[in-house]
Amino acid sequence: MRKISIGIIGFGNIGKKRFDALNKLKNLAEVKIICEKKKINKKPKKIKIVHDFKELNNYDLDLIIICTPTDVSKKIYKQFVGKFHLLVEKPITLNLKELSKNLKKSTNKKKIIKAGYNLKHDYGLEYIKKTLQSNSIGKIYYCKISYANGTAKTNNNNVGSIFDMASHSINLLMWLFNSKTLNVIKTCNQKNEFSKTHFDNGFAILKIKNILINLHHGFCNWKNIFSLEIYGKKGSLKVYSLPKWGKQSVISEKRVLPSGNPKVKIIKFQNDLSFKNELYSLLEIIRNMNNIKDQTIKKINYESYYTLKNSILLKQK
Repeated sequence: MRKISIGIIGFGNIGKKRFDALNKLKNLAEVKIICEKKKINKKPKKIKIVHDFKELNNYDLDLIIICTPTDVSKKIYKQFVGKFHLLVEKPITLNLKELSKNLKKSTNKKKIIKAGYNLKHDYGLEYIKKTLQSNSIGKIYYCKISYANGTAKTNNNNVGSIFDMASHSINLLMWLFNSKTLNVIKTCNQKNEFSKTHFDNGFAILKIKNILINLHHGFCNWKNIFSLEIYGKKGSLKVYSLPKWGKQSVISEKRVLPSGNPKVKIIKFQNDLSFKNELYSLLEIIRNMNNIKDQTIKKINYESYYTLKNSILLKQK
């Protein structure tokens, strides 16, 4: 089969990560063109470099990957809706109504629009998902999740930590617990250093189905943190850190009745392959579009809509 033809818009940190991941998938895809306004010090060989994103309309591309801050991405992606498959860095836009309109248009044209939520493609979190599906920890009681870093002074996405950090956690929770809706019970947010408009730290109490959830997001941790703890009737599952920061620990604990120290199993993961895994999944979808049902395309596309909708709830309460 022919390779998927790709254009990348934005060649900063994330754009380069996407490019490096695609280089590991050369048998499936080929980057034809990169759009970047700033000078690229090490230009990839045999790839066209342009400065105006509109030039991508002149190329026979299957997929366009948009790796720019949200206030830029929200203007760019609309130009390509219905024409190409799109992977846009989260959250795509903060305008829910506009996003819904463009998702509908893209779905009708059998084109994918996917927001770049890569956490669920991390091997450790895939392990958690499979363990939950096996029901080995029984009825789930509650969950705690924290995703935060120390970028209050340097983050340039200009959407605040709810849409930059909490959105990742919400997308992950929706996937883990197989639900597109959540109930926000209480939120408490702060504006410390980031901006006068957006929050840079906050906590939320949520419910998905009957699972009580404690969520923390922020830019004020000074050291990157990711932790996930899920407690059930028969035991618990825990994840500490992400492979992109070094080693990730995934812990399974089997409850000992009537009480006592649980039986513990620890697995370590390292090397961040989440970008590669996410792209591989998307490329396989694009390659098999003729065999994919309209309802499946709609489900893939509207993942970003429900993630944004639920993220907005954290700001409103």
